[in-house]
Amino acid sequence: MKHGDKALKNLARTGRDQAEASRKWFAALLWRAFPTHSEADLALRAARVLDVSPRQVTNWLRCNNDASLRYVMAVMAIAGAEVVFDKIEGRR
Repeated sequence: MKHGDKALKNLARTGRDQAEASRKWFAALLWRAFPTHSEADLALRAARVLDVSPRQVTNWLRCNNDASLRYVMAVMAIAGAEVVFDKIEGRR
């Protein structure tokens, strides 16, 4: 977006971009914590461990919903400390 000669940041879009990036990061984290060959298998395995429905896990994998911090921390613990440092240092 431009205003005269100055480029302006679209603040309305920034929040959506951050939410989408967070959801994608958590979906990738689920795959790392519960390695399997299919989304359905991952949903079943993660649901048992996290005490949620397989549908909820599927929604996270498809980036339809945000996970609460409780689940993010649990999955990070399962995936391992390497994930924590990757996130802090800005690595993928």
